[in-house]
Amino acid sequence: MKMIVTGGGTGGHIYPGISIAKAFQKKESDNEIVFVGTNRGMEAEIVPKEGFQFYALKVKGIQRKICLENIYALLLFFASLIDSYKVIKKIKPDLVIGTGGYVSGSVALVSSLMGIPTYLHEQNAIPGITNQFLSLTCRRVFLSFPETKYHFWRKNKTIHLGNPVRKEVWEGNKHELIQGTNLVEDKKTILVFGGSKGASAINQTFLNCLEFINEGVWDHWQVLMITGKDDYFSVKEKIDHSRHKNVIHVLSYLYRMGNAYDLANLAICRAGATTVAELTAKGLPSILIPYPYATGNHQFYNARFLEKNHAAILIPESELSEQKLAGELSRLLDNQEEIDRLASNSRNMGNRNADEAIIETIYRDLKKEA
Repeated sequence: MKMIVTGGGTGGHIYPGISIAKAFQKKESDNEIVFVGTNRGMEAEIVPKEGFQFYALKVKGIQRKICLENIYALLLFFASLIDSYKVIKKIKPDLVIGTGGYVSGSVALVSSLMGIPTYLHEQNAIPGITNQFLSLTCRRVFLSFPETKYHFWRKNKTIHLGNPVRKEVWEGNKHELIQGTNLVEDKKTILVFGGSKGASAINQTFLNCLEFINEGVWDHWQVLMITGKDDYFSVKEKIDHSRHKNVIHVLSYLYRMGNAYDLANLAICRAGATTVAELTAKGLPSILIPYPYATGNHQFYNARFLEKNHAAILIPESELSEQKLAGELSRLLDNQEEIDRLASNSRNMGNRNADEAIIETIYRDLKKEA
């Protein structure tokens, strides 16, 4: 069979698609996968690295406000419907799965209207308007969080199977990461990162909070910061002139995040759906600081789901300060029992088989129609 995976913009939409694609390949070795995204999104770089064929459409996200840019975005959307039709006719897929991002809207809409079995995957606790609309025409919507079904108009089409996580996430190699850094294996590690594009608020608040943390902590702990490209040089310069430079290692980006997860004992990060899925698949405790401008404030609800299950500590960015972060961090670093409890609950929430469950469900659907 041949499948189109469409989605992109951020890693949160791309990596679940890659996981699903690999599960589709594993199911039958002669299955074919084609990704459809944009040249402007991260998918243009990531997908070819994973060895998949990639088609790019020209589309642009619509702003949630009245502005001239939206006129151009709407024109591109209508043009992308035609381009989507051409790509679908050329590829002739047996099924299509949309994993989110504005590019998936036109492809999934056209494929469903053409009668091609079309599926959606919603990563976040609160669905976006695009997937809400597409759920009217698609076969099924796969959910990462069980409560998400109550936000869909067509609840009977939803099924909770979890958020696909790449196998390499929980099979990372910390030794590969330690080589060539000032990190050591005999210390516990705090992993600080902001998702695929970084997070200045987290980077700066963390650096400033170090002044409020007992110096004795660094006899047993070290820090790996993945800053994102925009913040890298400013953070690196600040660390280089800091008394903490020997216990903090700074990277702008890490392609093999599984290596960082394998090294980490505690994470401080955003609460994107893929990040949350990866933390729980690995069983990592975390301090989650949701991005406050995410559509529908969905990162807050992602984080709250973990907090309610005692798998993470939630700090809304509106409440974030150096003192607040230092207080929560100091409390955890002095309480291994609490870290272990959070880790255990995180691990219990983890789902390492969501990709295979999605493919099995699709196969059962298609078999019924055969």
